[in-house]
Amino acid sequence: MRWLPVLALLGCAESEPAPAETKRAIASTNTAHEAGKKLFFSKCASCHMVNKELTGPALKGVQQRWPDRQKLYAFIRNSDSVIQVDSYAKNLWLQYNQTAMTPHPDLTDEQIGQILNYIASVSE
Repeated sequence: MRWLPVLALLGCAESEPAPAETKRAIASTNTAHEAGKKLFFSKCASCHMVNKELTGPALKGVQQRWPDRQKLYAFIRNSDSVIQVDSYAKNLWLQYNQTAMTPHPDLTDEQIGQILNYIASVSE
């Protein structure tokens, strides 16, 4: 009977991630967050804030406002091309004085994801 609590603890310990794995996961998350923050301030912050309008809209909830993730990514890369074919993009362009967003064709899907994750973390 005395061994039952010890066996229960051993069983729980096996299902938890090893400390080194946890540290790597945290470091990876922190690195992605910092990369998103750096990209946001170098690519977006001249026209956007997370919780306040500037030249462009506040970006809080941007992923929920776009009906299609692929169109959001395409808009970030080249808003002019999406404005021509998408009513949401066109209305956004009209709402912000027909100002097209600076194109960012150099951003990868991963980098855009990092920026969007950074925005989501700030707006929570």
